[in-house]
Order: sequence, then structure tokens, then C-alpha cells
Amino acid sequence: MPRRRLPPLSALHWTLLCLLLVALTAGAATFDRSTWTTVVGDEATYLMQVESLAWDLDVTYTRQDYDRFVRHWGVSPEGLILQKGEQSDRLVYGKPFYYALWAAPFARLSPTRGPFVANAVLLALASLVAAWSLRPTVGIAAPSWVALYVFGSIAFAHVFWAHLDLFLMSLAALGLALAFGGAPEPSTGSGEHRNGERMSLWWLRWALAGMLLATVAYSRPLYASLLLPALLATARRGRWRAAAALVAGTLVLSLGTLAVQQSLVGSWTSYGAERRSFNPSTGYPEVDFPAADWDAMIERWGNASWLKEQDFTGLAPGTPRLWGWNLLYFFFGQSVGLLVYLLPGILGLLTWKARPPGAERWALLAAVALTALAFFVLRPHNFYGGGGSLGNRYILPIYPALWFTATRPLKPVWLAVVAIVAAPFLGPVWTAPRAYPLDSDGLFRYVSPIARAVLPYETTQSHMKPTGPRVNVRHQGLWLKSLTPALWMEGGGAFMVYDPGRGDAELLVGDTEPLGALHLELAPRQGGPAPALHIEGGRVVGESDLGGGRKRLWIELDPPRARHPMWWTRENFTLYLLRLRADADAGPVEITLSPAAR
Repeated sequence: MPRRRLPPLSALHWTLLCLLLVALTAGAATFDRSTWTTVVGDEATYLMQVESLAWDLDVTYTRQDYDRFVRHWGVSPEGLILQKGEQSDRLVYGKPFYYALWAAPFARLSPTRGPFVANAVLLALASLVAAWSLRPTVGIAAPSWVALYVFGSIAFAHVFWAHLDLFLMSLAALGLALAFGGAPEPSTGSGEHRNGERMSLWWLRWALAGMLLATVAYSRPLYASLLLPALLATARRGRWRAAAALVAGTLVLSLGTLAVQQSLVGSWTSYGAERRSFNPSTGYPEVDFPAADWDAMIERWGNASWLKEQDFTGLAPGTPRLWGWNLLYFFFGQSVGLLVYLLPGILGLLTWKARPPGAERWALLAAVALTALAFFVLRPHNFYGGGGSLGNRYILPIYPALWFTATRPLKPVWLAVVAIVAAPFLGPVWTAPRAYPLDSDGLFRYVSPIARAVLPYETTQSHMKPTGPRVNVRHQGLWLKSLTPALWMEGGGAFMVYDPGRGDAELLVGDTEPLGALHLELAPRQGGPAPALHIEGGRVVGESDLGGGRKRLWIELDPPRARHPMWWTRENFTLYLLRLRADADAGPVEITLSPAAR
């Protein structure tokens, strides 16, 4: 029988996707991590867990694990998260072990490059399977769709970050591809007996879909919403038998994981036992103090378990103001906006319809909405993943649900439109995908100048960069946060320093009560008169000379930038955004702000 060839146009789409995936994998294989001066976020925990499994065939923390990490990476494991069960003296890593199972063989071949190659290989597999499964609905352009989903978003840049999120995204894409794509159920008549092998593979497919989605859900239970659309999709594939296979796969994976977790720490989840994070300031078990001192450490620093009762007793449901701002930032935030960094997700919505074959695909949108809602409720001041995140990493694992909302082909021009709209915001990622997530000034490197200029800064989010004592302080009864490297705090928060040579100064000013005006005092550090300031966010209505080149400005503020509760209080804070500009050749100047009632 002659081999079927792909039509030329279809081959072009597949070639595009394959070339991009090959280039990404090559980039991972040649990634020189020595350009990064530290590990970011929870990377130390994941990398040490991977190495422990690769070399010691366990996920137990020992001094040997610490020494091996320092030898491989040249830095101490900043932010190492460990846990201990009540009935065991051993310390284990405080993260799900699935990622370690996948990445360990790659790390054994190359400890500093293997995890990133593992990320690229799994993403490539997920992309190819997703493209194949989307052909019945999207048509021959399915590979280009997937290429845009992956490379027209910030998703592919996670390859160069040893974290769980891209791993879960890839598993979700594989599981949903098995559930929503491919051939129909085999016949249940006599043909079923003649094609027993085909029927077995069909059962295996649904069981595998259940196992993949259960892995995502067990890693973070908020992603259990992905099981709903997969279960509803069984209606198109022989309802009860498909559902039975899906549920069986889910149960096998969940019960197996439960047994492993119980044996490790006596809890059903890796987030349930006593947990602590360690860094150079706290010291490390078996390095700076014996592991037997665990109970004393918990008493001194506290238990960081997500499931301890006190984590939820103080949980605030939020206010309409907080929900409103979080919704705005969720979609359009300059660092985490869904429609900024995962924009291709709207492609499926452009083709979705409420009639078959898309009737059950509403559940895909519901899964995304329910998961986002859960993060809004449980983590209203960090719904995106913390200071080391690339975009909204908490949403990344359910991003594939948006891929499969497509029900019919779309004109290729829409792919180009989405790519063009995304380009101004993804420029830094496209030109330097392997760059360290933070630049030398502590800002998110992937956030483009256009994003900083036109999109709102996420004032509700506690870990949003920049952070640290030099940019985030209480000052003269006000809360101040510098948003640009040209302005920083000194004197224990007594004053700020503005260096015009480093660009404009931008800062948030907050108080529990609305501010009508501010006093701004200028004191040049190099003598001479205070520089003239151009101020946005308010207007100068008065000025007085304080002598010695110092002066005081009376600034009448524009309407507030936002008003909502902050992460340290349920009280509403009124926030104002100020931009200061002086001549670049002006020297550094000390600035003091204080409220000025009119």
C-alpha cells in the first residue's frame, strides 16, 4: 500500500512547528546556566529533588545532596523547602515528586543542562500530540495554532526554568489531547472481537488521559477542574466505558501517589506535613545544625504547611474593590496579564460555538474560570506565583484548556493578528529567552518597556517586583514603593535618593486615608541648588526655599491610582502614582515625602 503524503500546505505547518521545537530543544541543550548567578524561586528544591532521585534513587534530603548541589551549581540552595512527617525523622523535599521522576534521567546525563532539556522534550511531545489531536477541528493549520500557543506566549520561556509549571502544562496538554482529539470509539459489535487490540488501545488511551490529568490535579488540587471537561468529553466516545477508563486511570494514579506520600511524610500531599524554607540566613540542616533540631526550628520559625488550620482562619474573602482590581490585573497586568502573556488562548474562543461539536467544550472555559477564582479566593495578594514567576505561572498549567476550545478552522490572518498584537509585549522573551528573569535592577526582565508604559502595575500583589527594603518602606506615615531603579530608600526609610542619571523615578504612595496633597523636600547630595522636577500624577501649587540648596514643593495630587486592601491589612489603602523627571546631568538628590492637608 503506497504511503500517504501530507499535502504541501499541511507539511509547511508541521515543518514550522518542528523547526521551532528543535530550536528550543537545542537552546536548552546549550544553555549555560553559569550566566545566572543564583537559583530563582523554588528552583533549588526541584533541582535538589531531581538530583537526589538521579543519584541516590530517593527524595530524602541529606548532607550529600547539599554538597552535590553546591558542586554542580556553584551556589547555595537559596529557598530550599523541606518537610518532615510526624512519624519519621527523615527530611524530604517539600514539592511533588512527579517532576523529579521525569527529569532525573536527563539530570544524570548532565546535571546542569539535563533538567532544561527534559522541559524542552516534554513540551515538544505535548505540542506535537496537541497539534495532531486538533486537526479534526482546526484543520491542516493545527500545527501553526499550537506553535502560536507555545511561542506566541511566554510559555516556551519556562523551558529555561526548573519549575513544576511547564511540566504540568505539558501533562495537561497531553491529557486533554487524548480526551478531545483522535478517532471515535471502536465498534461494540462483532467487530470489537476482531479488533480486540484496537479496543485495548482505546481503553488505554482514556486511562492514560485520566492519569495525566490526575497528576496535574494531585500536584496542585486547584487544577482538578481539568477533569470535568475530560469527563464530559466521554459523551462523544461511548459515555460509560470511556468514563470508566478515565476514572480508573485517575484513581490508579491518585491512590498510588497517596501511598507514596503517606510513606514519605504521613500526609496525602507534599504540602501537608511540617514544612520550612531554608536559606543562608537560616542555615541548612546537616550543614549548619543537625537535622534532629527540626522541632526547635519549627518552634522558632513556624510551620509553613499549606494545610495547617491557622493558614485559613485569617483568610479574607476580599472586597469588591480587591476583586475588581485583581480582575483587571489578571487580564491586563503589566507583569502577569493573561491577555498580554498568554494571548493566543483567545484563538479557540474565536471559533467556539455552543452547538456540537463544541457543546461540551464550555467546561474547558469553566475549568479555567474556576481555577482562577480559587486562586483569587485563596491567594488574593499572590494569584500569579510569586516574585520569580514568568507571567502568571499559576495559570500556565490550565492554559492548554484554552487550546481545545476551538471547534472549527479559523482564517490564518487571525494567527498573524494575534502574533502582531503579542509582539510588543513578548519582545524581550523572543530576543533573549534564556535570560535571567530579573535584570540587574531587580525588575522583571521579560516585561517590555511598552508594557511598563501602557499597562497597569499590579498594586494588589505582594511579591511583585521590585521588592526589598530599599524600594518598599513605611515613610513619614506613608507607604512608599519605588517602581524604577532611579529611586531607592536610604536611612532606614527616612528619605529616598533619586538619581536622574538612571532615568525617571516612579513610585507608589499609599495611605489609609485619601491624600489631598504632599510635601516633597529636595536636598541635593552634591551641593548647589535642587534640580527642577517635572512631576506627573500631581501638580506643584506651592514652593518654598529651605536654604542650603534645599527646597520644599507642595504637590496637589491627581485622583488616586487605586484603592483596595493590602497584603498586610484588610483596611483599604488609597494609592497614588507619581513620576518624577529631572535633567539627566543633575546629581543625586535626597527626597522626603510627607502628607500635607489643605
